[in-house]
Amino acid sequence: MKKIFLTFFILFFLIPPLYAEVLRGSTSYDEIFKGFFGTWHVTSKIESTNNYSKFNPMSVDIWNLSGQNNVLILENTLTGAKSAIRIEDDFDNLDGKHLKFSRTKEYRENNFKYIHKETPEFMLDGDTFRGYDTFSIEKYDKNNNLISKDVVKYKVIGQKIAGD
Repeated sequence: MKKIFLTFFILFFLIPPLYAEVLRGSTSYDEIFKGFFGTWHVTSKIESTNNYSKFNPMSVDIWNLSGQNNVLILENTLTGAKSAIRIEDDFDNLDGKHLKFSRTKEYRENNFKYIHKETPEFMLDGDTFRGYDTFSIEKYDKNNNLISKDVVKYKVIGQKIAGD
């Protein structure tokens, strides 16, 4: 079985742009704050997992973050992939420097159903953001019985390269 390299970065940026999805997220303001806009050098490293053989232990990417109204656009300049995250104001405890969202994707392959769940949360501090991305992969048989559940939590650090 091939290793599955599923991190926030790889999931969003290896998907061809034609298949880009609009995701839902939240922040404490009505508009996306411009501190996240720009080009970022982003590193993620496994903090914990129940299956080290399934997940990439570390990844390094270049992100370009931009946006309009309540949509944050994430682009990987190396692959050309692009994804959009719709930001919503439903977290009262955030102070405007947090970006938090969740994503669920379900698909079928052969006789199995897979459910991918992802919950990234980042905090902006000047030209750096830090946070975590938790990802789970659930595999079900044709009778909808859970066969396996693999979970990984990545520590994510981004350093701004360019932009305001």
